[in-house]
Amino acid sequence: MADVEHLYPSAPANVPPDLAAPSGSYRARVIVVLISLTVFAAIYLGLIVGSAYLGYSCFAALGEGEPKPARTQPVNSRSSRTYDSGRSSRGDKPSPIFLVAGGISSWLLCLFLVKGLFKRSRSDPGVRVELTEKGQPDLFAFIRRLCQDTRAPFPHRVYLVPDVNAAVAYHESPLNLILPARKNLIIGLGLVNRLNLTEFKAVLAHEFGHFSQKSMKLGRYVYTANRVMADVVYGRDWLDDLVGTLRRTDIRIAVFAWAFTGVLWVLRKGLEHLFKAINFANSSLSRQMEYNADLVAASVSGSDSLVFALARLDFAGEVLGQAWTDLMAAADHERFSRDLYYHQTRAAEYLRLRRNDPTLGEVPALPDDPQQTVQVFKPEDMSVPKMWATHPANHDREVNAKRRYVRSPIDDRSSWALFRDLAGVREAVTRRLYETARRAKPAALEDPEVIQAFIDAEHAETTYHPRYHGLYDDRYVRPGDLDELLRPAAHVGLVDPVQLATAHARLYGDELTARMKAHKARHQEASRLTGLARGAVQLIGKDFEFRGTRYRQADAGRLLKDVETELGQDYEWMHALDREVFLVHDAMATQLGETDRRALEERYRFHTAIQDVYGRLVAHNQLVQATLNGLSGRREIPSEEFQNAVAVLRQAHDAVGEQLAAAHQLRLPPLTNMTVGTPLGPYLLSQPLVRNLRPDTTSLDGQWIGQFLGQVGEVIERTQRTLFKSLGGLLAVQEGIAERWAAAQLPASPVEGA
Repeated sequence: MADVEHLYPSAPANVPPDLAAPSGSYRARVIVVLISLTVFAAIYLGLIVGSAYLGYSCFAALGEGEPKPARTQPVNSRSSRTYDSGRSSRGDKPSPIFLVAGGISSWLLCLFLVKGLFKRSRSDPGVRVELTEKGQPDLFAFIRRLCQDTRAPFPHRVYLVPDVNAAVAYHESPLNLILPARKNLIIGLGLVNRLNLTEFKAVLAHEFGHFSQKSMKLGRYVYTANRVMADVVYGRDWLDDLVGTLRRTDIRIAVFAWAFTGVLWVLRKGLEHLFKAINFANSSLSRQMEYNADLVAASVSGSDSLVFALARLDFAGEVLGQAWTDLMAAADHERFSRDLYYHQTRAAEYLRLRRNDPTLGEVPALPDDPQQTVQVFKPEDMSVPKMWATHPANHDREVNAKRRYVRSPIDDRSSWALFRDLAGVREAVTRRLYETARRAKPAALEDPEVIQAFIDAEHAETTYHPRYHGLYDDRYVRPGDLDELLRPAAHVGLVDPVQLATAHARLYGDELTARMKAHKARHQEASRLTGLARGAVQLIGKDFEFRGTRYRQADAGRLLKDVETELGQDYEWMHALDREVFLVHDAMATQLGETDRRALEERYRFHTAIQDVYGRLVAHNQLVQATLNGLSGRREIPSEEFQNAVAVLRQAHDAVGEQLAAAHQLRLPPLTNMTVGTPLGPYLLSQPLVRNLRPDTTSLDGQWIGQFLGQVGEVIERTQRTLFKSLGGLLAVQEGIAERWAAAQLPASPVEGA
């Protein structure tokens, strides 16, 4: 085993021995989950056994045959009644057809309940590269030492993934209800690339805290119960198709099919409530498990390290996404890098420059006093994404981790210090990602520095000067009717050089700074309110803070409308500014000469045209996605709704064809890595557009939908990329015109000796 002492960050001193001990609240939630699982097991097994026995009873009764004739007793003086031998008369026995139907229905119901237990999920593991101790002895020694410190079992396997992530994963099988599941450790290189050794130790310790939690054993039971109930409640398969077919047959059969449908509906509704109850209890327990795992991390790496790691996650994910987007742009030119994570680091520099924030994604320094800490997360952020409803809000996690504050030395060395053959590891994951996400198998990968030079050239065209304060971020430039603006009458008040210089100075002055700061804040408010109003985030607590006042979640929709109105007013002001910007620079270009005036006009016409192409493509794509989402998971679709979906797909196909034709008419202006004067259209789609659906289409082919949506995504992505470059080129042209015009206004230097 490798000696890892020199790579293992020091543990904090004076750690309370009970720091990571489960709380009473934790234990109470474990009991609640156990009770809910016991109730589920009793109901579920009772339904299976009951339906199986009922089916058996029906067929057993059918096999008894006809009843024997009743035995008649002699008539005496007191009574003339006839006595039965004890068997039911023919009139008391159900009709054979009811017994057959009841038996079949009961056994179908039993099958319906049992099949969910043995269904196996077909989740795509994505990009995974397994590590071995022979190949990475330092990392495995680090993990083994950390397992000892956290009293966790050593993971069965260790995998690398490209993401900003670390997780515990285990094989999903019904056998794990009896046998212990082997836990695997997932390490995301996007996370490794952004954390120091102490933060990386804290993240892994958090995961090993889950390894060591006995309550984790409940996880596989909850998962299996959820999977079974989700299949029963929400799943639709061959059994539903069979019942649906029987409902459309002869009335003597259909009546039983409809009765069975009613039984299924009642069963599903009942289990749906149980499904929600178990998940509610488990979500509450899962949050306590996160708190406890955080304290395990704090016990071996201090209270700050995990909080700092959490603070880095969002930016780490954003820069990794930016890096992959940049590599996709290079891949369109058949250029492939061998190291995604080199570009992740460079993407961080790019985003900091673009947003004029050199500390973006960094964490604050710790005070000199070891008893003092810093607050990283804001207390008013009391909501979490719904997909993370089992996790507490980051602010609550910070409070929990620092309730009994433990300072630990910080090892600022990169987590990469634990890996051997860095180039090989990073190349292996990058190549696998190309093969999986891009579906490309590049014969040769280039040095990342060479590819980054290509990316930097692209970025130079899309990195806007700080003087704009985000004016041109994420919106369309709308100066108005160019033909009208190009008339001489539009330049009234912009002929005199002094007036023109004053108008230019006013464009990006103090008013813009204040307005864009307020606009950015409103965007953040709208994003948060949208999540609350649409249920995409779950409120932790009873209310939330908005502009100094507390509100209930039901108020989010009303507040969102108010903010959207304010945003609309912002955009109206920006579009008016777009008009002024064009008029000022057109007036300058006119005074410089026809060449500059023509160059400015052509840039604006190209940019507004590609904006129109992009806007139409996005609108149709959104309609297609909404339509397909409405059909997702449904096995029976009314004819009218199906025909509407076909019409939406056909219209979207026509729209893509029309916009590609329009792009063929657009000639490229000078743009980096693109040939001047060539049509834009061929650049937007690498393969011919798939054939459109026929008007009389009666079924939707998943392969056609996938191929079409892939092509729509490709066209939109490349159009957007060209749009960003076009905007950068447009601003550069305007800046050049303003500089040359200002230089032309300077008095001529006196000629020496004159």
